[in-house]
Amino acid sequence: MVQTVKRALRKYGLQKGHLGDWDIQLPWLAMGYRFSRQASLASFSPYFLLYGRDPDLPAAIRRESSEVVNLDDPDMWVRVCSQRAVLFRRVMPAAFENLAIAQHRDTLRHVGIECESGDVGSRLTLRRGA
Repeated sequence: MVQTVKRALRKYGLQKGHLGDWDIQLPWLAMGYRFSRQASLASFSPYFLLYGRDPDLPAAIRRESSEVVNLDDPDMWVRVCSQRAVLFRRVMPAAFENLAIAQHRDTLRHVGIECESGDVGSRLTLRRGA
């Protein structure tokens, strides 16, 4: 597998002109690899084999990554992972934005919670601040 990834990265860098920034492209390519259903893995993705479930992806990505591919072929690897890397870069910022909004909402909700002082073993009551 490592040799396949090395060959495919080399080919990707030559075809796409990313020779100097392969380390920046690698996480997106790795995501494309991990989420792809592969013929050599009995039509499962590496993600599924590791976690026992399919990744929770936006519908646009789920549609694109549902086909079974042969990623042992470096040419196929470059084509599939390049397409999926572009798709992830386009779709995932929206998911990250949704996470940031939820985190901010939770932070605001927890700001007003205070704890009364008490002795060890005494009951404490939580109340919202004014």
